[in-house]
Amino acid sequence: MSRSVLPTIPLVIFGIIEPALLVWGYISGTRDPFTFFADQAPNHSVTASAFTPQSEILTLQIINIYALVLAPAAVACSFTRDAFTAKVYLFFVALADWGHMYAVYKGVGPEYFWNVQGWNNMVAGGVGVSAALNVFRWATLLGLFGSVKSTFLVETGKKRA
Repeated sequence: MSRSVLPTIPLVIFGIIEPALLVWGYISGTRDPFTFFADQAPNHSVTASAFTPQSEILTLQIINIYALVLAPAAVACSFTRDAFTAKVYLFFVALADWGHMYAVYKGVGPEYFWNVQGWNNMVAGGVGVSAALNVFRWATLLGLFGSVKSTFLVETGKKRA
């Protein structure tokens, strides 16, 4: 039996699928930081000489954030028994999704951004997956999959003898 406060569908999405995507992003980015960097804006060609030490540091730091996000995601979505914690986490990550998508929009420009058929895997993941997860986050917060309820007993307010 799950200890999560999330209903089944959000638990699978945020407790299994999203962490797996973060692990995949971390591994693929760590294995080839230049490609990870270059694919962020596929409509702008990048040469290896443009991949400066600063670019590599920032790329590896971004990749490290994928690993860093795993812990709070696991706690808030899979292990917490407090509904407030899960809701606050989902709310702030839902807001961050918009910032993530805007960063891609700003980097690739509106023409490429709105041409969904022209997206590469990186943009599809960065925008498409973020948008889908964002919809699921808000749907979860609005109770469309069921209520997010605490799974521990709440004190009744009675004093102990």
